[in-house]
Amino acid sequence: MTSLLKTAIEDLVKCAAKCVNRPYGLLVAVLLFAGCAGQDRPLQLSSGAAPIYPPQALVQAVEGKVTIQYDVTDQGSVINAVIIASWPDQVFDAAALQAVTSWEFTPARRGGVAIAQRGIVSTLKFKVGMRATDEAELPRR
Repeated sequence: MTSLLKTAIEDLVKCAAKCVNRPYGLLVAVLLFAGCAGQDRPLQLSSGAAPIYPPQALVQAVEGKVTIQYDVTDQGSVINAVIIASWPDQVFDAAALQAVTSWEFTPARRGGVAIAQRGIVSTLKFKVGMRATDEAELPRR
């Protein structure tokens, strides 16, 4: 256990001990420790840009989809994004890559430690009259 984590836990225990003797203190202490119990959590999309429909494709009413594989760092940034399939070829690639690389995630946690995720695949579907993100299949493994 890192010293920073150990110090944080000690501070939490001290705070909970002070609260137990006050009205509603036990409830506060239970809630504080409940947050520590769920140390594992999946990757969660927290922010990022929506894909921008390419104007020429929109004018011509072209629809399609792009499947991208990427990794997410333990800080929640997207890296190593590559297109693994697109239809029609290259029409939506730039828009999809630009959107996915702008995404920020709350990293997955295992044992309370943020972990990187590799090989995530997302498919962004582009349909006329509908925002592309409405149809996006976000991170699946």
